[in-house]
Formats: sequence, structure tokens, C-alpha cells
Amino acid sequence: MKKAFAVLMLAAMLLATGCGNQAQDAAKDAQQKVEQTANEAKDTANKTADDAAKKAEEMKSDAAAKVDEAKDAANQAADDVTKKADEMKSDVETMASDMADVMSMEGRTIALSGVMPGVSIEEVQSILGEATKVEGNEMTFADGLKVVFDGAKKVKSISTIVDAFETPEGMYVGASEYSLNDNCGPADSVRKIANGAEYEYNSGDKKSIVVYKAENGVITEITCTLK
Repeated sequence: MKKAFAVLMLAAMLLATGCGNQAQDAAKDAQQKVEQTANEAKDTANKTADDAAKKAEEMKSDAAAKVDEAKDAANQAADDVTKKADEMKSDVETMASDMADVMSMEGRTIALSGVMPGVSIEEVQSILGEATKVEGNEMTFADGLKVVFDGAKKVKSISTIVDAFETPEGMYVGASEYSLNDNCGPADSVRKIANGAEYEYNSGDKKSIVVYKAENGVITEITCTLK
């Protein structure tokens, strides 16, 4: 009887030991699964965060690129407008210059120090004052301006070799020969002389002319006469 009881007790102890090991193994497996699930969740979260950060950088880069593109487009448009405005300004200035040249050639007034060929001696004196020297039909006024009159006491010619007098175009003795074309336009005729040339311009009414004598690139004499 006692022997049978001992056997039963030993069997119960072995059975209890076996169940304890199974419980420990189950607990260990459960812990491993929890840790694995946690690690997977952590990895997924980290990947999601990395993807979000990467996407944000891409969006930021795209936005910056679009801003740069818009800025470049705006600068290009501004440059185009400025260039167009400069071209239009240049065209207007060229047209104005051409019109001025045409008007100058068509309506040119021949005069020197305000005195025009054909005016009376009284008109000359009202402009220049009294003559400083009189020789026949030629009068010399202050600073050496010479005026020759015809039989009717009308101005036949006015001339100077000094820089005190100007034509309506602003030309004077001592000015550059090459400034004639800029200020007066192309001459109606050009005659070669020693060391230079004579440039002749007609008045708008074709009744008088002005002749610029130039030597060595400089205007040395200006003469306005009736034709």
C-alpha cells in the first residue's frame, strides 16, 4: 500500500515539473512575440517618419525650385521690357533726329549773329549797333564781323573769321569740320580747296547760302550771301 502511494506521489511530482516547463516555454514564446511585434512596429514607425521627412524635403526642394523659376521668369520679363523700351526710345530718337534734319534742310535760315542776307542797313544796325569801320559798301562791326551791302543798301553778304559769331545751327569759326554734318546735315555742295574744303548750304527758300571754309579739320571762315 505504501509502495503504491509513493509511486503515485512521484508521478504527480513529475507531472507538475513537466507542466511548469511548458508554462515557462509558453511565457518565453509570448515575450519573444511581443518584443518582435514591438520591434516591427518601431521599425514601421521609423520608416514612416523617414519617408515623411524625405517627402517634406522633396516638397521643400520643389517649392524652392518653383520660386527660383518664377523669379527667373520675372527677371527675364523685366529685362525684355527694358530692352523693348530702350529699342523704342532709340527708334523715337532716330526718327526725331531724321525729322530735325529734314526740317533743317527744308526750312534752313541763313544768318550770322542774327543778321540775314537781304535785310536793310537799319535792321543790321539795330542788331549790331554802329559800324566801327566803313569802306564803300562794306561795314565792319564789333569783333570784326563784315557786312557788304548792295546798291539798295540791302545786305549782300555777312562774313567772319573770328569765333565771336554763330549761325542758327550753332556753328562758329574754330568748330570742328566734322561737326557740320551733325549740326547742319549733309552739305548741298562741297568744293575742295588747299588744306581743306568749302561746304555750301542753301536756305529753305533757295535765295541765300552759307559757306563754311574748313582747313586742317577746323572751320576758319563763315560767309552768308544772297544767291
